[in-house]
Amino acid sequence: MPQTRPDLGAPASYTFPKPQRITVGGGTVVAIDVPGQHLASLRLVHPYGGAVEPLDAMGVNALTSEVLEDGPQGNSSLAPALERHGAEWTSRVTWDGFITGLDVPANRLAQAVPLFADAVRSPALKPDDIVRRREQLLERFWLEAASASTLAMRSLGSQLFTGRYATPLAGGPVRLADVTPEKVATFHAESIAAVAGTLVVVGDLSDVDLQELGRTVFGDAGSAPVRDLTEPAPPPGELPRVLVVDRPGSVQSALVVAHRAPARSQVELSRAEGISDVLGGMFTSRLNMELRERLGYTYGAGSRFDLRRDSGLFFMVTQVEADTTAHSVTASLEQMVTLRDSGVSSDELEAVRESNTVGLPVSYSTARSMASALVDMVVHDLPDDYVDQHRAGYEQLTEESLNSAATEYLRPEEAIVVVVGDAERLRGPLTAAEIGPVEVREPESLWS
Repeated sequence: MPQTRPDLGAPASYTFPKPQRITVGGGTVVAIDVPGQHLASLRLVHPYGGAVEPLDAMGVNALTSEVLEDGPQGNSSLAPALERHGAEWTSRVTWDGFITGLDVPANRLAQAVPLFADAVRSPALKPDDIVRRREQLLERFWLEAASASTLAMRSLGSQLFTGRYATPLAGGPVRLADVTPEKVATFHAESIAAVAGTLVVVGDLSDVDLQELGRTVFGDAGSAPVRDLTEPAPPPGELPRVLVVDRPGSVQSALVVAHRAPARSQVELSRAEGISDVLGGMFTSRLNMELRERLGYTYGAGSRFDLRRDSGLFFMVTQVEADTTAHSVTASLEQMVTLRDSGVSSDELEAVRESNTVGLPVSYSTARSMASALVDMVVHDLPDDYVDQHRAGYEQLTEESLNSAATEYLRPEEAIVVVVGDAERLRGPLTAAEIGPVEVREPESLWS
C-alpha cells in the first residue's frame, strides 16, 4: 500500500555548545564535552599565519607545516606512531593561523597526545627532510597551477595587495625555493616551539583531565605576543583593470573578478555572506542564472568573501568558453551593479535565511566541525557564542539590510579581472569591452 510523505515541520532551533576555557601555563585550552562522541578532535592554534612571514622567508609556514609530519625521529615517522593509537595527524596554514592537530578516539587521547606534543615542540627538522618536503611543495605548486582556475586565484594577490599577500600562501615557486632548512628551524623555534598557543579539544571528555592535557601540549612555552595589524597597501594602477595570464591554445578561460574588502572584524558577516549568496553563493544566484541558465556560458559560477584579520577580498569565479570570455566579464560586473542598484527580492532573502540556518544541526554534528568553528573563533578573536550570534544575524536579515550590504560591500568600480587563457585570442575582445587597461603576463613571470 503506498505511503504518503510526511509533512515537513518547522526547523528546530540550534544552539552551539558553550565551550569551557582553561588557562594552563602560557596557553589556553578551549574544550567542548560531547557525551557519546567517541572520536575527539584536537587542534593547536598558533597565531603565525602566512601574513606575518618575513618577505625573505615566504612559504616558511607551509614548509614547516609539512615537515612536522616527519616527526621527532624524522623521515615520515609520525604517522605510523600515531596509527598505533587510531590517531590521524592534521596540519594546515592560513593567512592568520598555523594549525596542527589530531583526530583520535577519545579513550586514546592520553597515549596519542604526548606523541603530538613531541611532534609540534621537538620535531627532528632534518635538513634532508626539509629539502625533500620543499621539493614536493614546489612540484605540487606547478601541478596545481595546471588547473586554470587555481592559477587565476594565485595570480590575484599581486593585483590587490602589496607586501606578503602579493605572493601565494605557499610562497610561490621562486620564494619557496629560497627557504632553507636554517630558516625553517629558526621559524619553528621562535614561533611554534616557544609559543604555547591555544588548544581546542572536542569530543567525549568525561575521562579527560584538561589541565593535564594542556600541560602536556604547552610544556613551558610562553604566551603569544599580540599581533600588530596593519592593512596592506594596494599596488599602483588604474581600476578596473584586466590581467591576462597567457595559456596559448586554451579553448576555455578561467576568470576571477575581485576587489578588496574590509577585515573580518569590520564586517557584519551575515549581511556580507548573505549578499554574496544572492550574487553567486547559491545555485539560484544571479551569476548562475545569468551565465549558466540564460547565456549557457558555464557549468557554474560562484562568489564569496575571503576575510582576514587585517584586510580581505571579495571574488567571483567561473570558467567559460574562450570566445565568451569578454561578455562573461561584463555580464558579471553588470550583475554586481544591478544588485547594488535594484536590491534583492523577497524570494532571495528567504533563500539566504534558509540555506544558512536550517542545516546548522548537521553542519555541527561532528567533533571535527565543532573544532573547526572553535579554531575560527580563536583565530579571529570571536566570542564563545559567535555561532549563535551568526545564526541570529541570518534570522534577522531583511531586504533592507541585504540591500545596504550590497551598497557597502560590492565595489565593481574597483574590480580587478584575472583571466587565464589564450592571450592572442582574448586581448582584442577584452580591450574592446572597455573594462579597463589589459595586461598580459606569462605564468612563470608572476612571482619572480
